[in-house]
Amino acid sequence: MKVEVSLFKEIIDRALDAIWVVNESGFVECFNPACETLTGYDSKDLNQQFEFASLIYNESERDKQEDSNHKPSTNLTSESLEIFNSIFNTGTKEFNIRTKTNRILPVEMKSFEIQSSSQGLRLFAGIMRDIQFRKSLEENQRMTMATLKKLAFIDELTMIPNRRSFYDSFRKLIATNIRHNRHATLAIVDIDNFKEINDTYGHDIGDLVLRNISKVFIENLREEDTVGRIGGEEFGFLLPETDEEGAYKVLERLRLAVKHYRFFVFENFYLNITISLGYVRFGQTQTLEQVIKCADIALYKSKNSGKDAISKF
Repeated sequence: MKVEVSLFKEIIDRALDAIWVVNESGFVECFNPACETLTGYDSKDLNQQFEFASLIYNESERDKQEDSNHKPSTNLTSESLEIFNSIFNTGTKEFNIRTKTNRILPVEMKSFEIQSSSQGLRLFAGIMRDIQFRKSLEENQRMTMATLKKLAFIDELTMIPNRRSFYDSFRKLIATNIRHNRHATLAIVDIDNFKEINDTYGHDIGDLVLRNISKVFIENLREEDTVGRIGGEEFGFLLPETDEEGAYKVLERLRLAVKHYRFFVFENFYLNITISLGYVRFGQTQTLEQVIKCADIALYKSKNSGKDAISKF
């Protein structure tokens, strides 16, 4: 059964996708109404030697004013030909276009060569669709994945590295020590009498203390140091390339910063908090488990000596 050309024309005119026919010189030969809807250019614009490449948005065009109308080029340039060829010779391609009202739209276009024109020019057809919604979904998915990845390594309450993240950093530091023949210090810190705080004031106040003390740690550590929450009220510090004397200075600064900090739980009522710390210097021969055990022993020494103290292994 032979279908009349007029029927095909009606189908193309009613298509939601923008359908272009462009000659080998880069100028638009014909188009359907969806091209006008998508780009904002009317048939008068598109019928006057319209260069297809002038639709394409380049990063170099960012400086153009957003409120001005985009004026298409009518002069063929080598850059335009390069852009045109990259699109019409790749089958399906995603790129951005600039509409007449200066909006930047992401589009996808499937292109293919069709028969030559009556003037002997090669012709190409392009089926273009707006992929703005799809791109938005992809960006939301990317952000969701980034957030999930972050949450996998960040303690949700204190927003500092969690146990998993801290131990990953620990293993990398041990590897660095081995590779470069260096030493570092591990410190384990415990909030004194934290159970009493929870029992007396409730877990909400306990959580508040954990959040605030994490901020104190971050503000008083050096840029190269790492802090992580490795247990309920237990924190770990990694101090790279730090000897025992240097480590003691850093940890004493932390101890005093916490001791002098006012942990407000009500408007005119605050808690005085202290911490106990144990630390050990390690090099290239100890395993992660061995270093942690030594730091734990030092911590228990601080706890047993009256708390609010620093002990080394």
